[in-house]
Amino acid sequence: MANQKIRGLDGLKSIKIQKKKPEPVKAPPRPDPEPAAGDGTDERLFTRAMAGVRAMDGMVRGREVAAKPAPEPRPPRADADLDGRNALLDLVAGKVEFELSFGDEYMQGFVKDIDQKVFRQLRAGQFSPEAHLDLHGQNAEQAQLALLHFARENYLAGKRCLLVIPGRGANSPGGLPVLKEELKTWLTRDPLKRVILAFVTALPRHGGAGALYVLLRKFKKTRGKVRWENFWDSLE
Repeated sequence: MANQKIRGLDGLKSIKIQKKKPEPVKAPPRPDPEPAAGDGTDERLFTRAMAGVRAMDGMVRGREVAAKPAPEPRPPRADADLDGRNALLDLVAGKVEFELSFGDEYMQGFVKDIDQKVFRQLRAGQFSPEAHLDLHGQNAEQAQLALLHFARENYLAGKRCLLVIPGRGANSPGGLPVLKEELKTWLTRDPLKRVILAFVTALPRHGGAGALYVLLRKFKKTRGKVRWENFWDSLE
């Protein structure tokens, strides 16, 4: 048409304009139908979604956690009840051992299994004496019987801390503290050793070197374990 020459209006009428046919519109691709419930498993869906996926180079993997080792079995705990029963058996059998130390103006004794905190409290005068026995003016035999009665009555009454006053022996023959020396034996032998936990020279406010704090065992724990009658029979 570009080479044709247009001559007047009549020439325009003879020219035919060719119309371009529109290109057919392509329909969008249909999505794959969703699998019906029950006809495809989760594994199939996951495999389809991950198709073509590959691991990236240098990708850091998750931290591997080692399995925790099984805890070691705990060592068996010491049976405090068994220790207590053994201590009572030793008490009944008379196997009570004392740690003793003496000086000119001081003496102390305590059973080997005593709680040292308790003994320190006794020595520091932190237990108030619940009863006292004055042995001044008595000979050894009288003093021994008086001490036995005194300890037994207070033990059965549930008392714990006693004050025994033997004196310092200033008026004894030769100025020797006879009763103080005897007390070492009486307190650490049958039957008194079965009810006594400790003894120690008293503080000045309670008589000082002429007196002793005596700590008794708890009556409830040792009830029936002391054979007082054996001692009385030996005196007859």
